[in-house]
Amino acid sequence: MNSIRKTFSILVTMIILVAFAFPPHARAQDESSPPSRKLYEAFIEGLKPEKMELILNHEPDGEGKVGHLYLDLIGCDIGGVRIDHLTVEAVDVEFTPPSTWNTEPPDVKNMLDIKAKAVILEEDVNKALLSEEFGDDDGHWHDLLLDFRDGGLYVRGYYLTKFLFRLDILIELEGRFEIRKGKELWLADYVMRVNKVDLPKSITDRAISQIQPVIDLNEFVFPLVLDKVEQKDDRVVLASRILPKPFEGIRYTYEKPKQLD
Repeated sequence: MNSIRKTFSILVTMIILVAFAFPPHARAQDESSPPSRKLYEAFIEGLKPEKMELILNHEPDGEGKVGHLYLDLIGCDIGGVRIDHLTVEAVDVEFTPPSTWNTEPPDVKNMLDIKAKAVILEEDVNKALLSEEFGDDDGHWHDLLLDFRDGGLYVRGYYLTKFLFRLDILIELEGRFEIRKGKELWLADYVMRVNKVDLPKSITDRAISQIQPVIDLNEFVFPLVLDKVEQKDDRVVLASRILPKPFEGIRYTYEKPKQLD
């Protein structure tokens, strides 16, 4: 089941972004830059977006507090996976003190409210999956594929076992996402097959129970509540009940320079 966990963890990475985790070795910043500029540069370095817009209602104060923040990212990188479009709006955000940002990247200590929306493309998930293999000396997963289908998803992978002899086993899983209690994303109406043969429901239930819920926001200190998950042929959309919106304030924009052929 580790491969299924890995597949779903790619979807979970969108939620992790609300922690605004920056790389531990961000480059030293110009001490003369205002705190908002340092925050802007840290987001660029940490998330490597293709395009970005950052809005703050005021400069971070001496304790790192910002009353209102809006972040719009296109093509950002989270955990090695490209997120097609991600918007986050947060209220009463408290970063680490700006006096530390010249030697350490900003980090979030607390925030009161979060609104978010993320669009994750099937193509980007599969690129990440195909670039890795999972397993140990006894066997490993390969040729993993995730297919977002209208109202559901399909996951396929081959497990090559080397116990006594080499055996390549095809594992398939079909199902759909379901939100429960606004804080949990579950896999529902699922079917699992091994070499094209349906597994008994009791075995499938026992296996799937190991990854349920797929996303559990009860474990996060940040108050993000999921309201809907939309699945289409080539993407999945996760969103809070109220969608993030931009506002007037200190505004920074970024676009990644185009590479010359």
